[in-house]
Amino acid sequence: MTTRTEYTIPPEFAAFAAATNNDIYDAELTLGQPWLVEAVETHETLEQFEESSRGWAERSAVKRGEVAGLPYIYWRQAQARRGMRRRPMWVVDFGAVRYALDAYADDYI
Repeated sequence: MTTRTEYTIPPEFAAFAAATNNDIYDAELTLGQPWLVEAVETHETLEQFEESSRGWAERSAVKRGEVAGLPYIYWRQAQARRGMRRRPMWVVDFGAVRYALDAYADDYI
């Protein structure tokens, strides 16, 4: 007989989901993929991420702040290398790990 393990959403992820109306991260989708946008886990700090952005082909002005008590940095438009599409880049610090999100943050910050 297989037993089902209950999964508890870490409080910082639940708070982020609530602050973004579950548009970016859906805390209810624990069995599937809870990220509703392209999300990449990174261990780089926000400072390291900002430093590396200086080498990007193009970027808008950086915004810094907090969402649900979590620090972030955000570029409305970023292009890492010429020829790549321009896209938003929102890096949120969840404590032990950061997530780089391909999502517009304007409605939440």
